[in-house]
Amino acid sequence: MKILILTSAHPYKKAGIVALDLYNGLKEIKGNEVKIIVREWDKYTDKNIIPIDTSLHEFWRRIWDIRRRIIKKLLKVLFGYKINEEPKVKTNPDYCVQGVDQTITFFQTKKILKRAGFRPEIVIVLFMSSFISFKNLNEIFKLTGAPIFLYLMDMAPFTGGCHYAWDCNGYTDKCGYCPALYSENQNDQSRVNYLYKKKYIESTNIIPVSGTEWQNIQLGKSSLFKNKRKLKALLPINENQYFPYNKIEKRHELGFPFDKKIVFFGAFSVDEKRKGFNYLIEALNILSKTVEDSSMIHLVIAGNNNQNLKYIFPFSYTFLGYLDHNILPAVFQSADIFVSPSIEDSGPMMVNQSIMCGTPVVTFEMGVALDLVQNGETGYRAKLKDSNDFAIGIKYILDLNDLEYRDMSTKCRETGLSLYQSNNIAKEWMEIFKNYS
Repeated sequence: MKILILTSAHPYKKAGIVALDLYNGLKEIKGNEVKIIVREWDKYTDKNIIPIDTSLHEFWRRIWDIRRRIIKKLLKVLFGYKINEEPKVKTNPDYCVQGVDQTITFFQTKKILKRAGFRPEIVIVLFMSSFISFKNLNEIFKLTGAPIFLYLMDMAPFTGGCHYAWDCNGYTDKCGYCPALYSENQNDQSRVNYLYKKKYIESTNIIPVSGTEWQNIQLGKSSLFKNKRKLKALLPINENQYFPYNKIEKRHELGFPFDKKIVFFGAFSVDEKRKGFNYLIEALNILSKTVEDSSMIHLVIAGNNNQNLKYIFPFSYTFLGYLDHNILPAVFQSADIFVSPSIEDSGPMMVNQSIMCGTPVVTFEMGVALDLVQNGETGYRAKLKDSNDFAIGIKYILDLNDLEYRDMSTKCRETGLSLYQSNNIAKEWMEIFKNYS
C-alpha cells in the first residue's frame, strides 16, 4: 500500500516526531511503501523523508531573504527610509493562532504529489500550518482518489483559526465574533476561514482522527465535521526509545540527587498559560505543608523560557532548558513522578512518553489523561484546575512504598505497550485503511 504522510513540522524535533513514529511503524508492515513530505527543510538522511522544497529552492530562498534584509538596512541607513511590513493582526496568544488567514494555499498540489514520486492510496495529514490547505486536500483526493485521514494534533482543523478554543463554542456553529482575534464582527476572518474549510471538506473524502478521548469529545461538537465519519487512534510512541531504566544510574548521569524524590515537569513553553504552571506552583506550595521533610523532594523543570520564571519554589530544583528528544527519555527514567498541570491541551504527548517509561503521572482531568491516567494504577487524575487535588495526587504517589511504586510503574509500561506501541498503532491504522479505502 502506498501511504503518504504530510506534515509541516520537522519529524525529528518537538511534537513533529509523531510523524516519524507513525512512519516507522507503517513501513515495517510488509507491502507498504511510506513517504513523508515535510514543510521544514533539512538534509534528511532517509530518502523517503522529503522536504517540499529542493535544496536549490532552499538556497535561493535564503539568498532572497538575505538580499531583502540588506536592502532594508541600506534604505534605512542611507536614506532614513523604513519599509513598512504588512501589519500583523493582533491575536490573543492563549488561543495559539498560527495563521490568521487559513484560506492561503502555500504550495501547488501537483508539486506536492510530484515530490512524493508516487500516486498515494492513503494520505495521512498531521501538522498543516503554513503548508497544507483544505484546497490542497480536496485536490489530492480528486487527483488520486485516496482517502484523507486528518490526524488532529490540536483543534485548528475544525475551528476558524484557533488551535485551542478554551470556553469559546464558536466552532460548534460557524465561528465569528472570534475572541482569539479580539473581534466583534460576525463575519470576521474566523468566519471566512470556517466557510472556506466547509466548502472543501464537504467534497472531500476526509476522515478526522482524534488522538485522545478529550479531543474526540471536542470533535463531536464540531459543525465542520458533523456529516463525516470520525475515528480515534492514540499517538504512537517509540517503545525502544522510551522505556524504564534504573533511576539511580540515570540520576548520576544527569547530575540529579539520587537520595531524593524527583518530580519532573516539562513543556515546550513553560510559561504558556494553557500549560498550567501557576496551578503547579500552587499545588507544590500546598504539598510542602503536608510532607514531613520537604528537603527530600527535588523538582526538575524542562522547557523554553524556564530560566526567566520568577517563582519561589518550596523545594530544591534544577532548570534544564529545552531538551532534545535524545535526552528527554533519560529524564523520564530518572523521575519518580511526571506532573502535567495542563488546563487546555490536546495531549500533552509527554504524558504518553512518561507512561511508556514506566513513570507515573499526576495530571488534571483533561487531554490524554482521560485515556491513560487511572487513579491508583498509572498515576493520579485530579479535578480540572483544582490545585489542592493535584497536590493530593503528588503526595499519594510519593507516599507509595517500594512494592506499590514498582507495581504502578509496571502498570504504566504495560499500558503504554498495549495502547500506543508503534507497531500496535501501525496495525490499528492498517485495519482502519481496509475499512475506509
